[in-house]
Amino acid sequence: MQVTRRYWTVAALGTALAVWGVVVAGPLALLGSGAVGAWLLARQYRFVRSATRVPAALSVDLSTRDRVTAEETAELTVAVTLDTAVSVPITVTVDPPVGATGDPATVSLAAGEREAVASTAVTWPVAGSFTVDDVSLSIADTDGLFAQLVELDAGQEVAVSPRAPDDLHVGEGGNPIATGFGEQASSQLGTGIEPAEIREYVPGDAVRQIDWKATARLDQPHVMEFEGGADRQTILVFDHRATMADGRAGTTKLDYARQLAVAIVDRARTDDDGIGYYAVGDDGVTTAISPLVRTDAWATVRAKLLAAATTDGRSGGVGPRGSPNTRVASRVASDDSAFGRTLAPFLSEGEAYQQRFDAQPLAGAIRTAEFPSDTVVRTVIVTDDSRPDELRAAVRRASRNGSTVAVFMTPTALFESGELTDLAGAYSDYVAFEEFRRELAGMEGVDAYEVGPGDRLSAVLSAGRTQRRRESA
Repeated sequence: MQVTRRYWTVAALGTALAVWGVVVAGPLALLGSGAVGAWLLARQYRFVRSATRVPAALSVDLSTRDRVTAEETAELTVAVTLDTAVSVPITVTVDPPVGATGDPATVSLAAGEREAVASTAVTWPVAGSFTVDDVSLSIADTDGLFAQLVELDAGQEVAVSPRAPDDLHVGEGGNPIATGFGEQASSQLGTGIEPAEIREYVPGDAVRQIDWKATARLDQPHVMEFEGGADRQTILVFDHRATMADGRAGTTKLDYARQLAVAIVDRARTDDDGIGYYAVGDDGVTTAISPLVRTDAWATVRAKLLAAATTDGRSGGVGPRGSPNTRVASRVASDDSAFGRTLAPFLSEGEAYQQRFDAQPLAGAIRTAEFPSDTVVRTVIVTDDSRPDELRAAVRRASRNGSTVAVFMTPTALFESGELTDLAGAYSDYVAFEEFRRELAGMEGVDAYEVGPGDRLSAVLSAGRTQRRRESA
């Protein structure tokens, strides 16, 4: 319990009466002082008695969406109910958690009232997992003499996903391998099923079973049969180096790569396949989750992907220069408020890397990754096309580990920061990318795909067709 300034004012008045009564030997002043003191004690007793009843009778219900997208605003509603009316006014305040912005939601009940509701708008600027649990109860007496603040045990989890592009294309040479491929994973992507045999295609076979390499070699459509009973593992290698920041805000290489990677993790969970995860920054591995230690790490890997930011190419730095992460980190470093002190550890750059490599961190991550020897393993590499020599080395290393390999690349040709004004130049760059993708896909046990904005790819391919018609005319 706390006493207010008004309490001290009344107490000072009583003390002054007592002093005056002693000085002038006036019994009325002394009686007045005693009456003031007795009144304060009675009010205090009444307040304490009422205040102790409030927490047990109080029910606080928080309501907001449990899944939102970064930069989205959602309404937070607070409903307060008392089992029985109390003789003191109360106020329940819910503050947005660190990382979210918005005004507190405040619910006030006057003495005798039993229920009330209030709402506030909360914006979630960054992705991650948050708990709305900063809930406090303020109790006051009707005369404003006493107050009590109680922290309440109430909360709600909110998962904030990054903004995802709405035109994700995954395919080969402009041809999609799945329709509507996105965060709800398509069945087109297997996660390490053991191949049993290749046989000739018969009507009724799923198109996704066609083995295109065998089909080209044998001049007849052939499909791959799989054994479904083998234990399976997916090793996901995710590149979040500085070049993955190429593109427009909200539609960078990282945004498309992340959406694809989350779908792969969701599919692995659906199939109950084990998962290993290695995140690669400019100077090495930023996250390593070994499939030998944990096979049920889907939720952890998913959360890591949703929170991933590009590294800046400098030692230890996370977040591209000028990115929101870097700007926030700079501001927080000089912020001595409770907010700054709470957020600073999450933006620290000192512990960004678990393992460093002087060169070729992508290949280094696969070289040091732990591959289970008693299961069927599929390595999935999600990266871009900016370092072809390193990617070749990484794919060869993964293949030597007895793993089938799927490579998903974001073509630099599709990720200009502004509008695609030079479509002819973009098409030429895309042709070079497609040659590299086919080279990787030609390796034994390797599939290679493009990942990027479908609208831009369509514009580039259309420009290429127009250019070829002009040249042949």
